[in-house]
Amino acid sequence: MALAKTFDRELKSLFERRTAWLHRALGKKQPGRPHEFTKKKVVPKLDSLGEIAAQILVRRRARADFNKSVDRLRQWHVKRRKGHGVRAKKESFREWYDKKIGHRNCVYVFWAKKDCVYVGRTSRGKSRPVGWFDRFWFARVTRIDIHTVQRDSEVPKAECLAIHLFDPSENENWPSIGKYTKKCPICKTTKDIDAELKSIFRLR
Repeated sequence: MALAKTFDRELKSLFERRTAWLHRALGKKQPGRPHEFTKKKVVPKLDSLGEIAAQILVRRRARADFNKSVDRLRQWHVKRRKGHGVRAKKESFREWYDKKIGHRNCVYVFWAKKDCVYVGRTSRGKSRPVGWFDRFWFARVTRIDIHTVQRDSEVPKAECLAIHLFDPSENENWPSIGKYTKKCPICKTTKDIDAELKSIFRLR
């Protein structure tokens, strides 16, 4: 609710800035300096509105959309596994993965207690999750969640939704979305909102 109120307040402020010249042209006196509707003033406000809109969408839709894309959750707890060192953990994980996951598509999420560290995806194999065990941040990982995905076309969408939902600290880029795969609804709607705002508050 707080985010929605903030969005409404910022939208109203931008609308007042956009129509200030009209009020002045009609002779309405306003206190203070006239509001400037320039690129320098407007673009940051449009960016801020877009970010707020994205946060609202994530809170309202991301979890439900993500749950529709995935079908099962399995968890691998790092400290519960036998052996010391990365090599031993890799072997333990491979054995567990073969038994519990097999060759299913999946989205994997690395956690450091309650903090999400990294989100990735793999199609029909186990090599990619194990590959991240060599990263410097793996030392603080306590759990790996494996969300299996039935349809190949849903995998990129599920990965993107997981990034929106869990906000990982080590993901540097957004996932690539293929031409024939499902699109992330959060990204699509946010893009549409940005386009609509720029259309409404088009600069001269």
